[in-house]
Amino acid sequence: MPEITVPVIDTFTTQVLAYAKKNKGGLPVGMQTGVACFPLLVSDRIDPAAMAWAEEKQRNRFACFARPVVVDTVRGYVGMYRGKPAVGRVYAGHLIEKGARYFQPQQG
Repeated sequence: MPEITVPVIDTFTTQVLAYAKKNKGGLPVGMQTGVACFPLLVSDRIDPAAMAWAEEKQRNRFACFARPVVVDTVRGYVGMYRGKPAVGRVYAGHLIEKGARYFQPQQG
């Protein structure tokens, strides 16, 4: 992305969740199924508020979870929520493991 701001990452996260929900197959979400995704945006121009937004919390919709990821190519920093939320806590360990596997730990 040319520049990542809060509206950009928020809109992209909403779009990714909608796409994942629409294309998941099987039973409808909430009927013992759901979706989880890591919407990823990369840029060399990142509003600090956008990075803070990505790291703040997991974004939830009914039976849909997103952990937005922002990669700052200048600093070599990967920002995302790495905690255990109250809603969706049962899946938190799995999402933390996937986030660590797919996206390098935070740096500098």
